[in-house]
Amino acid sequence: MFILRKQYSFESAHYLPLVPDRHPCKRLHGHSYGVVIEVGSEHLKNGFVVDFAEINKLIKPVIEKLDHQLLNEFVENPTVENLCSYVAENFLANVVDNTYDRRDQEVYLLAVEVSETAKTKCRLELKEVI
Repeated sequence: MFILRKQYSFESAHYLPLVPDRHPCKRLHGHSYGVVIEVGSEHLKNGFVVDFAEINKLIKPVIEKLDHQLLNEFVENPTVENLCSYVAENFLANVVDNTYDRRDQEVYLLAVEVSETAKTKCRLELKEVI
């Protein structure tokens, strides 16, 4: 399988409401988040899995919605794991039925990775047709 990876970033704040009161993440704080989108296909069409511009069209509205926001307004408990799910669901929601000509090629969303710091990240692996 051919796999493409594209990186994005956004700045946001959050707090984790379900951790104990003494936990530092219970307080409002911010991160420079990183997002990696992986798409893939067994076949190439015109030499591409997909044009990177097409990935941008699907993910940029999600990134713009989260950038410089309080994430708790979008995700009830914005852990990095729940953010992975949120990004994947919203990416897939931006896919229209005729995004790709499936007679020639199936393209999949394979993974979404969200990082809060260089050392803390979560990767959600999928195989959803886009």
